[in-house]
Amino acid sequence: RPTFACGGVVSGESGFIGSEGFPGVYPPNSKCTWKITVPEGKVVVLSFRYLDLESDNLCRYDFVDIYNGHANGQRIGRFCGTVKPGALVSNSNKMLVQMTSDANTAGSGFIAKFSAAEPHERGDQYCGGRLEKPSGSFQTPNWPERDYPAGVTCSWHIVAPKNQFEKFDVERDNYCRYDYVAVFNGGEINDAKRIGKYCGDSPPA
Repeated sequence: RPTFACGGVVSGESGFIGSEGFPGVYPPNSKCTWKITVPEGKVVVLSFRYLDLESDNLCRYDFVDIYNGHANGQRIGRFCGTVKPGALVSNSNKMLVQMTSDANTAGSGFIAKFSAAEPHERGDQYCGGRLEKPSGSFQTPNWPERDYPAGVTCSWHIVAPKNQFEKFDVERDNYCRYDYVAVFNGGEINDAKRIGKYCGDSPPA
């Protein structure tokens, strides 16, 4: 059984990362960062095998953050408690994982496997991805069994004719300042090409 340190730099076709001291209790007041790199041209797939961090609806105390790239990348998600997310897929061959703990309650932490995959081949990723079918549907994480989690950013690149929402239930606000779905012309996130921001429970046309 390997002993896991606080963060590190890992690379290769596949491997494992784990919280400091796993399966023992992780230390308080720590921040550990793992930088994962798989071969050029591939994407990183991260699958949690075990997750046990202090539980909180908004993951405010102890949490694991997953980011695209190694610096200033889009956050793919924030996780805590004991409910493992589905496979998390980066948009490049680099992914950053950061675990933060506070002074109080701790658990056993986490262990996760990373592996290299061809871009866009993973249909079971946690959220986001490329959709190229002439028609279909997609949904936020946990739909419809549970609320979508806090601190998650999902980007879908849709290459298809007309699309529309069948079901829609996102935190309501007159200006959609908090939770929202943004739709863009083309495949880039560019405010000049934004069609609109939507929230509430009335599906946009």
